[in-house]
Formats: sequence, structure tokens, C-alpha cells
Amino acid sequence: MSSAKAPPKRRLGTIRTRLTLWSAFVTTAVCVVLCGVLYIGFAHSLQHEIDGFLAGEVHQMAALLAHHAQDPAAVQASFALELGARPRGVLVFRLKSADGRVLVSSDTFAENWQTPMPPLDQGISAEPTHFATANIAELDYPVRVCMQTFTGADGSHYVAEAAYALDRMYASLATFRTVAIVALVVAVAGAVGGGVIIAGRSLRPVELITKKANEIGAQRLAERLPLRGTGDELDRLAETLNRMLERVEDHVRRVRQFTADASHELRSPLAVLRGNAEVILARQRSAEELRATIEQSVEHYDRLTRIADDLLLLAKGDAGELRLAREPVCFADAIRGVVDLYGPLAEERGIVLRTELNDDLLVCGDPTYLRQVLSNLIENAVKYAGAGKQVTVSMAEAGDMIRSTVRDNGPGIPPEHLPHLFDRFYRADQAWSGQGPRGCGLGLSICRMIVEAHGGTIRIESQPGHGIAVVVSLPRTGG
Repeated sequence: MSSAKAPPKRRLGTIRTRLTLWSAFVTTAVCVVLCGVLYIGFAHSLQHEIDGFLAGEVHQMAALLAHHAQDPAAVQASFALELGARPRGVLVFRLKSADGRVLVSSDTFAENWQTPMPPLDQGISAEPTHFATANIAELDYPVRVCMQTFTGADGSHYVAEAAYALDRMYASLATFRTVAIVALVVAVAGAVGGGVIIAGRSLRPVELITKKANEIGAQRLAERLPLRGTGDELDRLAETLNRMLERVEDHVRRVRQFTADASHELRSPLAVLRGNAEVILARQRSAEELRATIEQSVEHYDRLTRIADDLLLLAKGDAGELRLAREPVCFADAIRGVVDLYGPLAEERGIVLRTELNDDLLVCGDPTYLRQVLSNLIENAVKYAGAGKQVTVSMAEAGDMIRSTVRDNGPGIPPEHLPHLFDRFYRADQAWSGQGPRGCGLGLSICRMIVEAHGGTIRIESQPGHGIAVVVSLPRTGG
């Protein structure tokens, strides 16, 4: 016994997974950008604060040294006074000559690191403050240096420098990075968890729709998908699917009815043909009896052929395969041709067949199919009007349309039948008239299909005792 192994589910291909991943990606990207901006702003703020502190210190020290820059002992005393109780190496001062030599420093290691020399062509009042970052071999971290030029009492140029160790700044930035990384991890985890929850709640209506749609089969087409009443996209999707189900249900209902009616229509002539064959085979028949039976069978064969042709034509129309030739057609000539065809039948039934035509009106369409419409309508009028009645075929201009009317003054048809006359296999023979041959109920359906394929309309007007009028409107064309 072998069993087919089900293909693995593509979890990454589900909307739930994609929503979760996109949520995590967007949240991560936003958090990374935000942390980056905050980190840069925090670093810039710390450096700006240190630069401001150093600028104040070096400016104050330069003012003190301007009077006794040549006295190393006095300079050293000024450094010691300014540093006070600060830890060694946190803040360092030094005095440099115009040629860059370190004259006095507050710490011995300060004599070894180099900084770029600022311009010395102007005095302290005009020269801006300069900043630089220096790396010192004795330290594991750089120092921030602020330089200020000034002129001593002897007129010589000097440079006063104040350096501040950046270890605390780097430690603060390291702490910020650690906090940012932890925040990113928490944000990503929260985004994934929140994405799963949000995607699950958002897609729950879709799952309900999917489950309900799977339950709807050919025997349950009357059921509809549930609506939440929120009016959102999912409700609109459910409404669209419900409208589609209505169309499917209507189509299936029509197909079932069509199949049942076609089977019923075909059963009668087939039963007659079988009966005729059995009668002939039951015993020896004369030539006259055989001829009568064959003639009767031929009539039923003709009916079967017509039903088959009508069904094929309707099937083409339903499938959108009805091909129309588009050419100018003189509608008056088409009416005359059909009226001449049914003139003998009308005369045989005692019906007056008259026309009211206009040769100047042209329609653009397929002359074969248009004659078929006229043939069906005039044949019905002649069949069901009744002896001694009159059938009038007229045409008139109605704006951009040509309106053709086939009217009789027969018994008419009850109003309850009017909405169903264009339904396939629907017949109201007894209401139409109490006489006449029985039709198959496809003629008017074919007429409507052909007229609508030409961009026109067809309708029936009738009142009991006042006859029937079938009005066909078709687009007019220039001639």
C-alpha cells in the first residue's frame, strides 16, 4: 500500500509570514535609523559640551599667561591653581612658543603629543579658537585639545592649550551603544511577536471566508460568505465574492433548467419516432401507411433539427463565440423578404400581413441574423394572432436608433407571462392563444441574444384582448 506524500507547506509564502517579516523589517529599519541619529546627536552634544568647557578654560588661562609667559614658575603656579584637585590627566594645560616648542606643561606626558599649530600672525583678540583631537601613546584613548594664540608682555606670540581626556565621553557612547543594541533586540522581538498577533487578527476574517467558501458546493450555492459590517477591504471582498456566487447560482440554475427543458423537448419527438418505428415493425404495412408514418417522422426530425440548431446558436452566444458580420443593412428590404416568405402561411390562416416601411433607414449588422430575428417574430405573430386578425410590421426613426415593431390585434397575453417570455423553453401557448402549433420556447431567447449582440434592445407589450407588440430597437447607421 502506497500513499502519496503531501508537499511541504511553504510557510514563507503565506501572507501571515510575509506580514510578520515585513513588520519586523520595517521596525528594525526605523529603530536602526533612530538609534543612529540619536547616537550621532549624542556624540556631537558631548563633544560640543567638552569643546565649550575647554574654550572657557584656555581663554581664561591665556589671559593669565599674557602677563608672565616668560616666567615658567609663574606659569606652573597658574596651572596648579587652575587644576586644583582634579585627577591627574583629566585636564592638562601647556604653553607653547611660536615655533611649537612646549615651554611649560601641567603633566610630563603632555610634552610628547603633537597638535597642529594655529596661525600666529594675529593677537588673541582677533584669532579664533582652534580644536584638535590628539592620540597619546601613554593613554588608551585620545584627548580633545583646545588652542588659543595670544601675545605676551614682550610682544612674542604664544599658544595656550587645554586638553581633556575623552575616556568618559567614550564610556558614555559605549553605554549608549549597549543600550541601543538591547533596545534593537527588544524592538525586533516585539515586532516579530506583534506582527504575528496583528497578522493573525487581520487574517482571521480571511480564514473564515476561506473556510466558508470551501463549504459552499454545487448543492449549497444559496449560502453566502459572512460579513462583519465594518465596511473595510475584507467586507468588500466578501461582498464581491457573494455577488459572484449569485451569478454562479443563477448560471447553474439556468443550466439545470435548460438541461431539464431540453431533455423534455427532445423526449417528445424521440418518443413519437420510436412509436412510429414500433408500429411499422409490429406487422406488415401498406405503402400508403408506410408513407404516412415516414412523413410524420420527417416532421419530428425537422423539429429535432431545429431544436439542435437553436441550442447550438444559444450555446455560441453564451460562450461569446457568436460572430457577427458588420455591414450596412436596409432593414426595410430585410422585412420585405421575411414578409414575402410568410405571406402564404398568413393567407392560409386568414391573417392580413401588412407593412409600414422606410427605405432610407439603415442598420449596421449581420443580415442573416437580423432576418432570423424578423423571421421568429413574424412567424410567432402569424401563428398566434388567430384567424381573421391582422399583423403589421412597421419601422420608424427614434434618435440614433431604428425602432421596428411587429404588432397583431390578436387575443394578447396575460401580464403574468410577460416577464418570462424571453426565458428559454418558456411557453405561454395557452395564454397566447388557444390554437396554433406548439413551439419549443427558444425563439424569443434567440431574438434577444441576437438583438443585444447588435447593441440593441427588444421588449414585448401586451394586454389581454388588445394584441401583442414586439418592439426591436437597433443602432442606426449612415447610408
